[in-house]
Amino acid sequence: MTEIRSIIDELRHAHNGSPWHGSSRADLLRGVTAAGAASRPIANVHTIWELVLHMTAWTAEVARRTRGHPAGTPQEGDWPEQPSEPSDREWQAAIATLGEAHADLVRTVQAFPESGLATPVGDERNPALGSGVTYGAMLHGVAQHDAYHSGQIALLKKLSPTAR
Repeated sequence: MTEIRSIIDELRHAHNGSPWHGSSRADLLRGVTAAGAASRPIANVHTIWELVLHMTAWTAEVARRTRGHPAGTPQEGDWPEQPSEPSDREWQAAIATLGEAHADLVRTVQAFPESGLATPVGDERNPALGSGVTYGAMLHGVAQHDAYHSGQIALLKKLSPTAR
């Protein structure tokens, strides 16, 4: 198996497959209502909705970088705000946009040359932007990023009776 294929498998398993670490993101989000996604069962902690918007923004940013654009903050911002008056329609759109961003990243990685995985992203290391690492590290990193936030979603679902 090539490294590109391995990265694609890692991304797919984390999104809607059977990842080693637990439930996939799609499984965790299945059945979550708009009210549950917008609820904040712990003060000063991101909501499920905010986590979904954050993962969407960074998935799109990693795809953009992988297509050769310079590293930067996601166009939507690091932590896009959830709607002030959330609706089921907006929540379903947020989930769909996450799925579209994931599919776009997978297509982008499929077209990425294996030889480019060892190339640095950006000129200098900036941990906040995720630059200065190789494309390979960045692509594995986005899967790790999503696994981390998926764990947060799992905990928030357990804490919020409206999220289940």
